Amino acid sequence: MCNHHIEFCRYATVVKGNGMGPPVFRNWFQKRFVILIAAVLAIVLIVTLQASSEERNSQQSFAISSFFVGKQAPDFTLSTLEGTKVSLSQFQGQPILINFWASWCDPCRDEMPDLARTFEAQKAEGLMILGLNLTFSDSLPDVQAFVKEFNIPFPILLDEDGTVAEKLYRISGLPTSVFINQDGTIERIQVGVMTGRQIKQYVAEILR
Repeated sequence: MCNHHIEFCRYATVVKGNGMGPPVFRNWFQKRFVILIAAVLAIVLIVTLQASSEERNSQQSFAISSFFVGKQAPDFTLSTLEGTKVSLSQFQGQPILINFWASWCDPCRDEMPDLARTFEAQKAEGLMILGLNLTFSDSLPDVQAFVKEFNIPFPILLDEDGTVAEKLYRISGLPTSVFINQDGTIERIQVGVMTGRQIKQYVAEILR
């Protein structure tokens, strides 16, 4: 009976010699096949859930952007790291970039050097960047260390209770950057890290 299944019979003979006859081998194989199928299904489920989560976040970000873009930026007043009060309205007539960030946000770290360089290069043209820290989910020592590490040249504002980030601007992820024209209208909302090229492009739009 082994003429047509030589390789299998050889393997079965070896297994049998080790105390595993064909029925035992069949059970062994079936168990491992079930485990393999379960692992594949688990991977598919994880990928599907991740894709669904990303799609929901994308839809939420789009909905928020659609709601705010073209409207007047909500005014607010917050304290800086130095303890002074700063209001968005005091920069009326200037192009403004509000960057929402936190010290624990790795993408925020990635784009911060480009934001600092852009501010230094464009501040003579009236550009103002406000670094709005989500202090309610951060710690002041970490914020101070972050600012020192990157030598941030623009004002850092502390949102200590989430009023600005969560209630006024409905931030759905970090980093988020809000680009405001000189007339106070929101031109663009970027959710997620930006490259240096993107920052230059989006800043150019509000410098016109």
